[in-house]
Amino acid sequence: MTLKKIFMTMLFFFFNLNSVNAKIFQILHTNDTHSYLDRAPHSTDVGGAARLKSLIDFYKNKMNGEGVKTLVMDAGDFTEGNLYYLADQGRKAFEVHNEMGYDVGALGNHDYLMGTHELDKLLGEMDLKFSFVAANLQMNYDFKNLRAKIKPFKEFEIDGIKIAVLGLTTNEVFYKWRFEGGVVLNPYSTAKQYENILKQRKNDFIIALTHIGVLNDIKLAERTKYIDLIVGGHSHTALFKPSYGINKNKQIVPIVQAGMHTEYLGRLVVDLVKGAPLKIISYELIPVKNEESDQGISSIVKQADNDLENTYGKDWLDEKIGHSDLRAGDKDGSRKWAYFITDSMREKAQTDIAIHTPFMNGEDFPVGDISRRDLFNSIPRVFDVTEKFGWTIYTAQIKGMWLRLVFETLIHFGKPLTFSGITMETQKSSLGVNYKSIRINGEPVNPFKYYSVAFTEGIVRGAAGASSHTAKILHNPKNTNFLIWNTLEEKVLGNGGHLSLNKVNEDNHLFLLPNL
Repeated sequence: MTLKKIFMTMLFFFFNLNSVNAKIFQILHTNDTHSYLDRAPHSTDVGGAARLKSLIDFYKNKMNGEGVKTLVMDAGDFTEGNLYYLADQGRKAFEVHNEMGYDVGALGNHDYLMGTHELDKLLGEMDLKFSFVAANLQMNYDFKNLRAKIKPFKEFEIDGIKIAVLGLTTNEVFYKWRFEGGVVLNPYSTAKQYENILKQRKNDFIIALTHIGVLNDIKLAERTKYIDLIVGGHSHTALFKPSYGINKNKQIVPIVQAGMHTEYLGRLVVDLVKGAPLKIISYELIPVKNEESDQGISSIVKQADNDLENTYGKDWLDEKIGHSDLRAGDKDGSRKWAYFITDSMREKAQTDIAIHTPFMNGEDFPVGDISRRDLFNSIPRVFDVTEKFGWTIYTAQIKGMWLRLVFETLIHFGKPLTFSGITMETQKSSLGVNYKSIRINGEPVNPFKYYSVAFTEGIVRGAAGASSHTAKILHNPKNTNFLIWNTLEEKVLGNGGHLSLNKVNEDNHLFLLPNL
């Protein structure tokens, strides 16, 4: 036999050996479902947990029939974010999530906004059917259920290939103060520590299941060596094609994310060969628009409806209180609604200025006929699950010379801000936002005058919890006990039920975006 024939024979056996060792594997993933148990925003036939569960089962069964195994993952924030969160004090949202068929799920920041004591209690009541992962948490020994049921990672063996799923959650200061009795560590340094541990444990592939946002996922890939795939959440990004980062070994790391609010199911099919990079065969975001609905999940959602109706009254929740001229898909709808919220706060609290973050009202702004349920879901913010009417308005007295520092401090938290009663000339710099001039209700700021400022409860408690320095700047904020939901309803009714939000413009308003 010639040397050429020997070489070709060796190549034949080498490639066939790799083909034999290759495993086709499916990942179905979701993120940021935020208790949207019945439907996605502005829709009656898209989304919802029962449709999502039916879709998960369809693709899982389809690939199982072809001999392909599936892992089902969720990247966090499945609780706070919709009125359904308050059904049975968070229990129904957890129960739905527990029955969705997930193999593994990450902890999101909104999943612990109820507080660690309440979350620990809730986990003690649950027999979890999925592995809950978050490696960058340190918890006091008082929280026995958190310590027992939230683990750093979960390992799976599929057809002889060992796969580790490493959980990571955001450590943003705006949220981590709510993780009382524990610490949320830096996700990057935690990942570098655990990827070495997972390699030592003979894992062939490492998947990071993260709740840190797409931009931070890219940084995570760049700062680590052994992560093969990132399945993410937190930034509510619908990635119709994978994003990528390059790790320290110069290997391409795919990043996927499936939007928000049960609109999509992410479906990733990969080819796994031991010792070789993970290879994507196909990837898609599938709209959750199937006709079939899982009856078991539908039953739990019905129980949640009953609980909310017993708490608030069905007629009261569904009563029409007004009409909005906004339409679904309005790219400026969230901003216009944020201005309306900010104006309502300023008028109710009778302050000079009001500050709100539109990230907290999101994209479920009211369109067409508005019920109280719609109004609540347009700013669905709650800390304690016993507070059934949501956040209140806080006020503070701030000296003119300190206003600029307050704005810079709040923008440092990385969230956009809307202002009512204030305008300013600004320019972006590499260090953040520079302010040339500030006017309050058309007048130049008097540096020696105290101005009254209204804030959402989330801004005040988040900022104060972030640092004692921030608390001092806010100068002993006062809780007015004015409920934001009631305040919005009063303004809607005061306008005769007619919301001409398309007429809202930049007059006496300001919208600031942070440098990311």
